Amino acid sequence: MRTRLARWREQAGLTERWRLAYEVVLVALVTVAAVVPSAAVGWYPAAPWLVGVTTPALMLLRLTHPLVAYLAAALVGLGTGGPSSMLLVVLSAALAYRLARWWQVVAGLAAAWVCYVLSLAWEQALTVEWALFGTLLFAVLAVLPAGVARLVRRRRMLLAAMHGRNVQLHSQQNEIARQAQARERARIARDMHDSLGHKLTLISLYSSMMRTADEDQRDGTADLVRQTSSAAMTELRQILGLLGQDDPQSLVRPLTGLDELAEQARSSGARVELVREGEPRPEASLTEHAAYRVIQEGLTNALRHAQGGAITLLLRYEPDALIAAVTNTAGHRVVRTTSGQGLLGLAERVRVAGGMLYHGPTPDGGFRVAATLPHLGEGAAPAPVESHPPPTGPDFADVIERHRRRNRFVLVATVLSIAVFLALCGTGLWLVSAFATVDRETYDAARIGAPEPSVREVLPDPEAGTTAGGGCVDYQASIFDQVRDETGELSYRFCFRDGMLVDKQIIREPTS
Repeated sequence: MRTRLARWREQAGLTERWRLAYEVVLVALVTVAAVVPSAAVGWYPAAPWLVGVTTPALMLLRLTHPLVAYLAAALVGLGTGGPSSMLLVVLSAALAYRLARWWQVVAGLAAAWVCYVLSLAWEQALTVEWALFGTLLFAVLAVLPAGVARLVRRRRMLLAAMHGRNVQLHSQQNEIARQAQARERARIARDMHDSLGHKLTLISLYSSMMRTADEDQRDGTADLVRQTSSAAMTELRQILGLLGQDDPQSLVRPLTGLDELAEQARSSGARVELVREGEPRPEASLTEHAAYRVIQEGLTNALRHAQGGAITLLLRYEPDALIAAVTNTAGHRVVRTTSGQGLLGLAERVRVAGGMLYHGPTPDGGFRVAATLPHLGEGAAPAPVESHPPPTGPDFADVIERHRRRNRFVLVATVLSIAVFLALCGTGLWLVSAFATVDRETYDAARIGAPEPSVREVLPDPEAGTTAGGGCVDYQASIFDQVRDETGELSYRFCFRDGMLVDKQIIREPTS
C-alpha cells in the first residue's frame, strides 16, 4: 500500500511537503467554493452532497489524468446545475498545462462547453441568447485559463531546456578550465626541463672529476656538487606533480628578453614603453618564467583588443615581491571574440609560483594585467594544486534554486490571499444575511395572528428595515433569495397592529 501511495505521489508531483500542503489547501478552497453555491441554489437535496464528494476526487484526479477529470467534472456539472466557476478555472488550467497533445485539450474544452451550455437549462429555458451568454461565460472561465496555462507550459518547457543546456555548458566550462590548468602545468614543466637537465649534467661531470682529482681539488669539486644538487632539488620540488600531457611549447625567455619583446611590438606600429624599477636581483626560474609570461600575455591581449592605444610594460623589484604588469589605454579591438584560456592558464602559472594575478579595466577605459610574485628561496615549493579554479560567480544551479524558492513564496502568498479574500467575502455575506436581511424561511415561519414580540425576535432590528406606514416594516430579502427569484429587487413586508402580526407580503420591484 505504501509503495502504491509513494508511486502515486511521485506521478502526481507531490514528493515535496510544500507541494502537498499547497494541494491540500487548494482542494479545500475549491470544494468550499463549489459546495456553498450549490447548497444556496438547492436544485435538489442530493446536489450539494454530490458536488461535495466529487469535487475533491476530481481535484486529485487532475494531477494524473487531467482529461478524465475534466470530462467527469463536465458531466457532474450537467447533473447538478453547472460546475463551480473556481473548479472550472482550475481544471481548465490543469487540462492545458498537463496534456502534451493540443488536440486532447481542444476535445476536452469542446465537450465541457456542450455540457456547460446544456446545464443552463436548470435556470432558464435554453434559448439562443442564453446559449450565447453561456458561451461567452465559458470562454472567460475555461478557454482563457486554458490559454494562459498553455503559454506557461511552453515557457517552462523552454526554461527547462535552457536550464539543461546551461548546466551542460557550465560543466563543459569547468572541464575546459581544468584542461587549461593541466596544459599550463605541462608547459611549466617543459619550460624548466632544460634548466633541471643542465644541473643534473653538471653533477654528473663533477662526480667524474672527483675520481681523477687530487686531494685539494676534491673539496672544491664537492662544494660545487652540493650547490648544484641543492639548486636541482629546489627546481625539482617546484615542478613535482606538474607533469601532464605532452603539449609542445616554445622555450620561455628570461626577463632579459623583455627588451626584444617590446621591440618586436614596436615594429608592428604599437606604442610600447618598457619600465624597470627597483634594484634587480636573481629570481628563481619559476618566478622569472611567470613574470615573463604575465608581460607577454598582457602585451598580446593589448595588441588584440586595444590597437592604437599606449602600452606600458612594468617590471618592479620590491623588497618582498616582484611586480610584473601591463597597462594599456583604450583602443580599437582587432579580435572580436576570444576563449579566455590565456588568462586562465596565466592565473594558474602565477598561483603555482606563489603569487596573485589581477586583471580588469582601468578608470580611463583601458585594461590592466598585473601579478605579484614573491621572491622564492632555494627551498621554496610550489603552491598546492587545486582540482578546479575558484568560482568567479554564483553557480547556475544556485541561481535556479533561488528562483524556485521565490516562486514558492509567491505561490503561497497568492493562495493565502485568495483564502483571506474568500473568507472576507463569506463573512460579509453572512453578516448581511444575518443582520440586515430576512430569508424566505423566516418569512414563511411568521404566522398571521402571532404575537408581535415573538415575531420581532426572529426579525432584524426595525432600523435595518424601511417603514412603510400603517405599522408595516419592509426588510430586504437575502441575497440567495434574490438569486433564486430573478424577478428584480425582492423584499418582505410585515404589518403589526394591536400587538400582533396582521399581514405579511412579498414585494417585488422590477429592475429598470
